[in-house]
Amino acid sequence: MKVGVIGAGTMGSGIAQTFAQTEGYEVVLCDINAEFAARGKAKIAKGFERMIAKGKMDQATVDAVLAKITTGTKDICGDCDLIIEAALENMEIKKQTFKELDGICKPEAIFATNTSSLSITEIGAGLNRPVIGMHFFNPVPVMKLVEVIAGLN
Repeated sequence: MKVGVIGAGTMGSGIAQTFAQTEGYEVVLCDINAEFAARGKAKIAKGFERMIAKGKMDQATVDAVLAKITTGTKDICGDCDLIIEAALENMEIKKQTFKELDGICKPEAIFATNTSSLSITEIGAGLNRPVIGMHFFNPVPVMKLVEVIAGLN
């Protein structure tokens, strides 16, 4: 399964790491520009360095996980099966992001938002598919909890 994560900040990079560490997933980590997305992947790599230093991971495992993460902008999400948006908590940014993704992604792709405070129904209004809430808790790789919320559509 291919997962697109929109937003390479703390939450987005944590979500990307968690999926990349799970067998059977490849990840596309995206942000408003390729540099921001690459920084998100670098943050993941830095966290792994600490795990290696503590003896909790080995370099081969880290390399394999990082190889499953591609970075870029949302235009590379066309073949993703699941899109998880973790952008700023701003309604207009989220709505515009999903509007653009609606034209990029395959029709069967599932759209999810990581929002914890905005209306999922409003975020998905006017799209050709519903949006679900998929709220991860911070730090994502440590907190083994995801809250899934349905909007009215």
